Amino acid sequence: MSSKAITGKINFNTKHLKRGDPLPPYNGKLRVYNMRYCPFAQRTILALNAKQMDYEVVNINLMDKPEWLTRKSAFGKVPAIEINEDVCIFESLVTVEYLDEAYPQRPLLPKDPLRKALDKILIEASGPIHTMMFKTVKMPDSITEDNLKAYESSLQYIQNELINRKTKFLSGNEPGYVDYMIWPWFERIGALKKFDERAGIDSSKFGLLLEYCSNMAKDPAVSDYLLPDDILFKYFEGYKAGAPNYELITEE
Repeated sequence: MSSKAITGKINFNTKHLKRGDPLPPYNGKLRVYNMRYCPFAQRTILALNAKQMDYEVVNINLMDKPEWLTRKSAFGKVPAIEINEDVCIFESLVTVEYLDEAYPQRPLLPKDPLRKALDKILIEASGPIHTMMFKTVKMPDSITEDNLKAYESSLQYIQNELINRKTKFLSGNEPGYVDYMIWPWFERIGALKKFDERAGIDSSKFGLLLEYCSNMAKDPAVSDYLLPDDILFKYFEGYKAGAPNYELITEE
């Protein structure tokens, strides 16, 4: 499938549309239904950025969803990508794998079946990081010793893979599928530490992992979409209270 390169700066920070807001007319450009602070939707954005594709972002207020959202995403979630009018794919990993097959420039997934399987295992291994993020913000009293052990084991597993692969990124000399699929949770750790120090990464144990995170933050696909820790912290405060402010960036 042919695709257009990015010809201008993509507006990631459009207003989050809510119930009663009209569906923007489809303009023929690949469209992403997104939420600016959603780590799952960020996976799709990073893949598109890495491939330097031109696309449109439609941000969604997930606390007060537009009536038309299920027409674009059957489960009423983000991300969803609209390839042609009302032809949509949803679920983050599904969207990224589709994009990698349909738009072959800058391949993200490995061609080798074994390496591809190992990378997918790594993504699964990051699950305790997702759990730690959710509990730190929303249910801090429910964090158990098992959660903390699983979190540290997940960090250790990823660092061990960096050691064994002997590469700057998990995918090699530049980030690929596995790097972009786990990055969104690492981006949020700086903000999470302000809620609970246990959500941080111990530099005495995970120096290589922190170096990896620093390198990831400099990658253009990541840096173009990166959110400052203070903005993420303010978002998490609202999310914790049940009233997230989706327009923090435009209010700054």
